[in-house]
Amino acid sequence: MREQIPVTPAPAPVTGITLPARNDNEDHKEQPDIQASSAILMDAVSGQVLYEHNADLQRPMASTTKIMTALLFCEHVPESGVITASKTASETRESSVHLKLGEQLTAHDLLRAMLMRSANDACVAAAEHIAGTEQNFAREMNNRAVQLGALHTHFTNSHGLHNPQHYTTARDLALIARAAMQIPRIEEVVRTLRCRIDRSIDKEDRTLRNHSHFLGHFPGADGIKTGYTVPAGHCYVGSATWGKWRLISVVLHSPNYVAETARMMNFGFHHFEQHAVVSPGETVGECPVKDGILPTVPVTVKLPVQVVIKKGENPSIESEIIWRSITAPVKIGEEVGSLAAKLNGIKIYSTPLITTSPMAQTEVSQILHRTDSSRWFAASLSIFAVCLVSLRYVTRTEFQSTSLAKSARSCWSRITARL
Repeated sequence: MREQIPVTPAPAPVTGITLPARNDNEDHKEQPDIQASSAILMDAVSGQVLYEHNADLQRPMASTTKIMTALLFCEHVPESGVITASKTASETRESSVHLKLGEQLTAHDLLRAMLMRSANDACVAAAEHIAGTEQNFAREMNNRAVQLGALHTHFTNSHGLHNPQHYTTARDLALIARAAMQIPRIEEVVRTLRCRIDRSIDKEDRTLRNHSHFLGHFPGADGIKTGYTVPAGHCYVGSATWGKWRLISVVLHSPNYVAETARMMNFGFHHFEQHAVVSPGETVGECPVKDGILPTVPVTVKLPVQVVIKKGENPSIESEIIWRSITAPVKIGEEVGSLAAKLNGIKIYSTPLITTSPMAQTEVSQILHRTDSSRWFAASLSIFAVCLVSLRYVTRTEFQSTSLAKSARSCWSRITARL
């Protein structure tokens, strides 16, 4: 039976847009004062960029690497999975939970070790559990980065210890974080301040405290990950949520990651506002269905669709639907197209459209479908039977015509070849 482990969460997301006190010097500026080598502020839903500074400059990322490790870990390993530490994992240097050779942790606890303690040994154990070796896992990390559109990122390891070929950009890191924060397991861990884990060998080192100083220092702060090496400097991927609006930020090589993350968050929440286009559950259209008992099926969006606009502006906001060619039967939740949000004619964000009710085939379509699948076989059997009867008739009446016998043999050869 699992031990009840005390958990100290970060403050719950702010339920109203009661913004922190304005700094008059900051509020009148067009852009936040950021000294980090590169930085970005992004809307978590749409991916819209609200602020950027050298966002495509390639830089080392240190332990912010672990966001991608956690993303792949949650995609491959269930929370109840058990991971065993290898010799390689137990010997991994720098920040760790001091795993012993053969020690076992649940995926539930290993994820906390990765993201809260920033444990390098936990990352290696996770990588080997998924891909056999850390080198193989790094390839999976690079493939996943491409899928997310992080095209200027390259991973060589699962933890972020320095390697000249291990780098990212602020923009890419924000895209990776945006995907990770859509996973409830990660979202819950990165906002947790303190917890205890179960260990199979080391019974002493069980308390984990989150390394992030941004948590608790900004209203609504709920993540995500710190990082530091000498070449990378102080790095931080941040998240803050006001009501249902989340912003994601990145600073790489920052002189003060807490202050600079707070400045960007203040800038975003003060100068912009979210505009919901459509939410999951809302019917947004009727998808045409071929061979269905009804001509269309109702659909909704798979994920929320929103755009972010500058306060005081009144831009043109439109939605565009693209349907796939769909034939019944259709199941609930089946993807049948996509909906894109456009701001002043520019596509901002799109999400799949899914059905909200099933659609059966018409009886005629079902019959035709069954007939199509068996038509060739039935026709072939019919021809086969006719030919057998014909040949038996030819034998019984003892026709002596050489040309007719050759014709029958030729027909028989063609039929057997088709069958």
